[in-house]
Amino acid sequence: MEPDNRLILALNISKERNMVMTEIFIADLVRTRRHPVSTDCGTWYSQACKFLKLDHHIHSSLEKILIEKTM
Repeated sequence: MEPDNRLILALNISKERNMVMTEIFIADLVRTRRHPVSTDCGTWYSQACKFLKLDHHIHSSLEKILIEKTM
């Protein structure tokens, strides 16, 4: 979700929750423009962002609730 305009940039539903699936998803998302990524505390997110050399921010519980309500 893009925080300024509150637009959903991409959505992916998969059975796996791991670094490889996350890396593929994020790489496709930032292919045209690299920007910081904010996620919850899933370890696969930070691993994928580190591999892709992207700034990564783990959002707070309050931010997570607000994002989930918006979704």
